[in-house]
Amino acid sequence: MASMTNLIFLFVFLIIIAVAVKISFYFNKKRLIKKLNENWGKFSESPYDLETSKFYNRFNNQREIKDFYALDDETWKDLDLNELFEVINRTVTPIGSQILYDLLRNPRTSSDELNKREKIITSFTENVPLRQNVQVTLLSLAKLPAKYLAYSLWHPLPDKPKYAFVFYFLSALSLWLPVLVILNYIHWGIIALLFAINSIIYTFYEKKLSKFVVSFKFLSELINASRKISNLLPVEFSEIITELKNEIKHTKTISKKVYSLQFDDTTNVFVGYYNMYTLSSITSFLTAINSLKKNIQSLRHIFEIVGYIDAMIAIASYRKQFPNFCRPLFNSNDDKFNIEKIYHPLIIEPVSNDFNFESKNILLTGSNMSGKTTFLKTVSLNAVMAQTLNMCMANKYAAPFLKVISSIGKADDLMSGKSYYMAEVESILKIVNASQTNVVHLFIIDEIFRGTNSIERTAASIEVLKYLANKKDFTIVATHDLQLTKILQENYRNYHFREEMTDGGLHFDYKLHSGTATSKNAIALLEYVGYPKSIVDGAKKLI
Repeated sequence: MASMTNLIFLFVFLIIIAVAVKISFYFNKKRLIKKLNENWGKFSESPYDLETSKFYNRFNNQREIKDFYALDDETWKDLDLNELFEVINRTVTPIGSQILYDLLRNPRTSSDELNKREKIITSFTENVPLRQNVQVTLLSLAKLPAKYLAYSLWHPLPDKPKYAFVFYFLSALSLWLPVLVILNYIHWGIIALLFAINSIIYTFYEKKLSKFVVSFKFLSELINASRKISNLLPVEFSEIITELKNEIKHTKTISKKVYSLQFDDTTNVFVGYYNMYTLSSITSFLTAINSLKKNIQSLRHIFEIVGYIDAMIAIASYRKQFPNFCRPLFNSNDDKFNIEKIYHPLIIEPVSNDFNFESKNILLTGSNMSGKTTFLKTVSLNAVMAQTLNMCMANKYAAPFLKVISSIGKADDLMSGKSYYMAEVESILKIVNASQTNVVHLFIIDEIFRGTNSIERTAASIEVLKYLANKKDFTIVATHDLQLTKILQENYRNYHFREEMTDGGLHFDYKLHSGTATSKNAIALLEYVGYPKSIVDGAKKLI
């Protein structure tokens, strides 16, 4: 009778524990959803630094260049795309952050992938419960060590050493020796000796395997999260669901083999000494290594799909914050490029402009601070956004698919010993060489050859710009050199920005106007900021 009572008591106790755990999960999920809703459509600084976000793009560098135009480092820097990425990045996982960064670095060349992204973004925008449940699932991967998964999945895995059986033997011995000590079969000093031997092995191999071990312990969570997500997604995600489930089938044994790595907590002193004594993290990794190699493509694909979903949700949140955008219209006519009310995505109170490439080649003139460089970046940034996010900060954007290459912000490269002018020469040569390919480009050039004397600058600029006026590419050049506007008027159409000098100082409207700039403000700026009158008057007499 007493034993029956105890069994009933135990059964009731287990039910209470199960209910308590269920309630705890419920309120924890509710708390997470509340936080996600509070952050939705708002900028919040990502916990993942820029270097972390670059991992996937950096390590997955053996891809065939297909269906996308990769942005070079110079263009990425010129267009302030790091800043744009940080504004868009509302991902909840380091995996999503890495996929979003890679997505921005690689503008697409066809509508198929962009239409797919649009469908997913729209679903997460309209189906709030779906988005919430997926994000809660993704939060299980919101741990910084997971950032190393890209390194581990795209780096060559080490081979399992032929003497691995020694590690397994020493690991098993470490568990049996304490029993033998308790039974007085051996002296405890044997344990101390084994600890010393295993410590040396652990220290040596831990350096070689640490990044793999640290990241692969999240593989079980990644696989588990992908399984949950595949069950959460509705039928309109059928392609992603099928891909995920097919890849998950190949990872069942991996999930079991790497499970023990989850307990490799380097911040816990006890766990650290335990791993050192038993070699458990090393033997667990070596046990899984052949399965990892065999199914590495499936693991990579799961990584990419899960990160992709996180990235699409981040874009949906960005759109919520900035609803004044349009979806791009990509035309097959390579001569048409029309934009209406386009504005810079990073300026708080931007001024919009209309622009129609009546000629494929444009010369922009205007005084200092009038808005030339900002306009160059506005057009090129929106071209990148069109082919990555399927959105533009404009009322209308109609253009062909373009490869954007820029030459804007040059500086002396002290590390390589390159002067400002040499850096500029190499940058322009990159554009000249690109113009010889069959790809349609958007070339952006700010103050061509400004790093040399005026006579040679003008001569070189004329010939380079004539060469670029090839009827294939779109070229926008900002310049202070008014000679270029006259000499190249048959090749380039002129536009300008203007300003007005008032008693209150200089006023800029930042609006694009047809024709060549007629005003100059360089000397007026000297006077405005307080240069001595003799300098200002003397300068005026010289012009």
